[in-house]
Parts: sequence; structure tokens; C-alpha cells
Amino acid sequence: MAQATTTAVDRPSDPARETGGADQALATSGTGHAFRTDINGLRAVAVLAVVVYHAGIAIPGGFTGVDVFYVISGYLISSLLLREVDRTGRVDLVEFWTRRMRRLVPALALVVTVTLLACLLILSPLVWGRLAWHAASAMLFVSNLLFPYQGQDYFSDAVTPSPYLHTWSLGIEEQFYIFWPLLILLAVAVARRTRVPSRRVLQLLFAGTFVVSLATSAWLTATVPDWAFYILPTRAWEFAGAALVATLPWGRLAERSRLRPALLRALLGTAGFVLLALSFAFVHETDPFPGTIALLPVGGALLVLAAGSVSAPGTWVDRVLDLPVLQRLGDVSYSWYLWHWPFVVLTTAAVQNDATWIKVLASVAALGAAFATYRWVENPIRFSGAMRSWRRTAAVTLVIGLAVGGVVAGTRVATSAVLEQEPYATAVETRGQPASYGCTDYTETTTGTEVCLLGDVTSTTTVLLLGDSHAMHWIPAFDAAASDAGLRLAVRWRHGCPAAEVKVEQPADRGPCGPFQAESLRVVDDLRPDVVVISQAHIYGDRMLHADGSLMSEAEANSTWAQANGELFAHLTDVASAVVAVKDNPRLDVDPLECLTRPWPRLGDCSMVRADADDSNGELPRISAEITAKYGVSTWDGVWAQTCDTQTCRIGDVSHPVYRDFHHLSAGYVLTQVRSVEKMLQTAVRGM
Repeated sequence: MAQATTTAVDRPSDPARETGGADQALATSGTGHAFRTDINGLRAVAVLAVVVYHAGIAIPGGFTGVDVFYVISGYLISSLLLREVDRTGRVDLVEFWTRRMRRLVPALALVVTVTLLACLLILSPLVWGRLAWHAASAMLFVSNLLFPYQGQDYFSDAVTPSPYLHTWSLGIEEQFYIFWPLLILLAVAVARRTRVPSRRVLQLLFAGTFVVSLATSAWLTATVPDWAFYILPTRAWEFAGAALVATLPWGRLAERSRLRPALLRALLGTAGFVLLALSFAFVHETDPFPGTIALLPVGGALLVLAAGSVSAPGTWVDRVLDLPVLQRLGDVSYSWYLWHWPFVVLTTAAVQNDATWIKVLASVAALGAAFATYRWVENPIRFSGAMRSWRRTAAVTLVIGLAVGGVVAGTRVATSAVLEQEPYATAVETRGQPASYGCTDYTETTTGTEVCLLGDVTSTTTVLLLGDSHAMHWIPAFDAAASDAGLRLAVRWRHGCPAAEVKVEQPADRGPCGPFQAESLRVVDDLRPDVVVISQAHIYGDRMLHADGSLMSEAEANSTWAQANGELFAHLTDVASAVVAVKDNPRLDVDPLECLTRPWPRLGDCSMVRADADDSNGELPRISAEITAKYGVSTWDGVWAQTCDTQTCRIGDVSHPVYRDFHHLSAGYVLTQVRSVEKMLQTAVRGM
């Protein structure tokens, strides 16, 4: 080619490209309605950003590639609908939705089904039922509503995330396909009734949607970020902005700008590429997203699309986007997006190793599956003459849906049967252990606070177990040990609230920890226990907050933890005769019960490397050790002495699991430690 342009007139004929419809890069360009290689290349850039991000390569904002996809879809779909309105004065909704089904459903059904069957071979039966619901929601294009309802954070460091998590974006896109043509029809009807040019009414509709949705996005991102990330109202402005670009008369705008079209095209394309690069490099998962930060990737994609709409020779941006490798990746971008995440999740789960090189290999393997799907599933169905009838398309879609539904239903039935058998029944029982334990008696402090009593409630020697849920999970062992040793056990704990007075992130339904922490010190002063045992999690390093609710840096959190624990142990050593700190257990890098109940457990070791276990809670354990040493507080090794050696930390076996989740001990395990707890308590009492 003499120069890169946005048309495909000088490319070899490719029916998949030239007759692909709106889902292909077919839109108004500077040279008319032709296949736009810049859009196809931009699609490749978007999918590469997402895949590279999920592979763990250092591109923190790669997830914003999804927003680039939304802009592309908004532009292409709106261009298609506007051309139909200009040509016929209406929109054939049945034909439009039929094309959507032919485009999206076959490949999605294949990926959903194969992924679910692979889950049955690789993942624990404990998750089969949940993943069956995820598969069904993906096929119905509502997983973007299910995930926030279930509290699944897209950026969570969950040990084994759902292999369907990425389908949330398809839910938003399909919902856009449902509502967008209806809005356009409404705008056309208003234009006819008011005798206002339809293009002007549509521009007002798109601009209004952009403003209202962007404002909604900013508001909900600040107030309910989990929902804001997943729903159409906070993303609709991305589609609307692209639709607005599609309606603008770029030829006249180029003339009015008084810039040479070639220069205008180069400026727009370069600015767009710069914004995209900034988005991929500097937007971070901790940023409030989408909100106004999403203007960066969206603005970049809009500028690239606008550049391609200016009638002028191609620029360096066009030449980059027209590279053959990007064109081929653009062709298979939908299938690659569908396959890459299940490949990454299931491969790392199978080998129990999430090293970057493994995720890269999984992503490359997914690309092979994408090319196969594009060649033998997407195109044959999409361009089949037999599928041109909307009735036949609807019938085939129904059959596909019923087939996938049968696999989902079968999985649910199989799950129920399998979980009734051992060793899975034990795992289910362990996972379902109560979030708290009952009390034998209560005592009331002078401030009116009831304190749970266990052990020998008639004893005159009192031990206070104080902390968060890491105090709670020791209660069965402390109760039995205190009874055997003739000690009265008082227990005070609260989920997610360390004994030390630090402010930490909490779910909205729990409320702040401050009142609990302050009252705990008053309980200590009122009870005057002989022995205080502090057992608190050390996973708060990235969850500590300033007084105004903003997140602390790592250095600030470490300093705050040191100060708060220093004040805590200074107070306790003044009041109690003996103080013991429980060395917090490791935070596992696998879900213990899921790992132990996998169909092929030998594919990967469920134990934890000792060095990784030592580092699993960050710097807080080291800081706590320095504080307890400073105040002469004895430390009880607890689980470390029983489950760890110099090389590994074990998590037990499927019949006798040490943990019930990635950082809480099972009741069965702690009851095996009654003698060890009793010895520790007796040593503390003797040292009074």
C-alpha cells in the first residue's frame, strides 16, 4: 500500500470483514462507508490491554480496555442505526436483535459450556453449584448484576476467582443493545412530532445521556462503588459519547477548524493514543472507577475514532493500527476476550501457581482457541445463509440456550449428590461452621456491657480472650482448656475489629470499630482479669484509614499499628498480672477446603512455602513482635508450632483441615490444641 487509510479497498477480499455488519469495523469514515482498519486495530489494542493486565504484566490500567470496547460498540452500533434511520426512517428491531444473537450467542455458549465442564474436572465440588449459576447468568447476559449482588469485587484478590467474572462486560453491552435502538426510535418519533431534524434530536439525546450517565457514574462510584463498576447506567455515557461522535459532520468541522485535514487527523489520532497510553499506564485498580477517571480511556478512544472520520491520508496512528498482527487480533478479539480469562483462572488453579509466566502461556493458549472459535464457530454461523431468517436464528438460539441450560442444571444436580458424600460432606460442614459461639454465662460491667463467660464460670481466676475473629476461632479450644484448668474465661471479640485502636475499612452493615475498641479497654479496667490473651488478625495493613476515612499508605499504616499496639499493651500490662499475644496464623494463598477437595489434588501442593507464610501478613507481625518484646508480653506460637516447619506450613488433609477459609482456623483443628492452650494458660497463671 502507498499509504495507510481507514478503508479496506486495497486489502484482499475478506467476506468476514466486508459483510460483517455493525459488529465489524464498518462505519462512516473519511472515505465513506467502508471497513475501517483503524477501528479493527483499536479493538486489538483494547483486548491486548485486558489480556496483558489479567496475565499480571505491569500494565496497571489494562482493565480500561473494556471501556475502549464500549466506545467502539457505541460508535459502530449507532452508525448502523443512524444509517438505517436515514435510509428508511425507522429501525427494524427484530432484524437488529437477530444480528446480535448471531454475533454473540454461539461463541459465548461454547465458552460457557466448555468452561463449566473444565471446572468439574479441575475445581472443587464445593464451587460447582456457584459456578453453575455464574454460567447461567453469563448466558442470560445478567452476570453484571449477579456479581455485585454476591459481593464479588472485580479487583478482589480472591484465591480462585470465578472463570466467568469477565462476562460482566458482555452483560452491559447486551443491555445496551436492548435499550439503545428503542431510545433512537423514541428520538425519531419526537423529531417527527416536533418537526425538528431527527439528527439534531438524536444529538441532544446522545449528549443528554452522556451528561446524565457521567454524573450518575461519578455519584455512584463514590457511594456504592461495587455496584457502580458493573451496571449500565454508570457506563452508558461511554456508548453515548461514541454515538455523538458518529453523528458529527466531520467534513464541515475540518473546514471550520482551518486546519489542514491531514493535520487535524494527525492531531486527533495522536492525542487519542496519548490518552490511551496514559490510561493503561497510570489508571490503577484502587482508583474510583469508572467515575470521571474513565474519561481518560474513553476520551482516547473517541479521539482515535474521530481521527478516522476525517477525510485525509492515513497518519502514523493509522499505520500502527493497520499492522497485520493487530488486524488479525482485532478479528478474533471477541473470542479471545471470551477464552482468555477461563484459561488463566483454570490453569493457575490446576497447578496451584499464579506466576506471570503461567498466566502468559494460558493467555497464548486462549488465543489459539480464539482463532479456532472464530474460524469454525463465529463465522460459519454468523454468515450462514440459512441463519438470515430471524425465526430460524431465534430457534437456533433457543436450542443453544436449552443445551447450555441442561449442562447447568446437570451440574447443579451433580453438585448436590457429590456434596453428600465424604470427604466433601466434612468440607461442607467445616465451611458452614458458625461465625460465633454461644456463652455459658454473662457478666455485666459497670458501664452496662455484657461480657461472655465460658470455662469454669465459678473460678476466681479470670482469663480474658480479646480480639477480632482470630480470637473467635480459638474459642472452642480456650473454653475446653479453661474448664480443665479451673479458669473463668471471659471473651470479647468482633469481626474485622482488632483489639488495638486503629480505624479499618468495614462493611457498611457492621459499623465502625472505634466504639468496640474503646469499650474493650473499659471492660479490661472493670473486670481486672488476671490474664489477658490478645488474638488479632494482622491483615489490616492495606485497610487502615485516616480519621477522615481516606486510606493510609503502607508507611502510615505501619506507624499507626505500632503506636496503637504500644498503647494497648502498655495499658494491659498495667492492669493484668500476665498478658499473652497469640502469634497470628498465616494468610493462605489458596482456599484450603477447595484445594483439598479438588478432583486432582496432586496437580499442585496445597501447603504453603514457609517463607511465603512468614510474609503473608506483611510487616504487621514484625511490628507486633517488637511491641510485645518491648512490654515483656509473652508470645504463644499457636498454629505455627503445630503446622509449620522450616520449609512449609501445612493446611491438613481433607478429613482434618486446619483452616475453614484462607485465614480462619477450623473448629475441628482448634479442638486438637486444647492441651497446648491449657499449658499456655497455666504458664501464664503461674507467672502472675
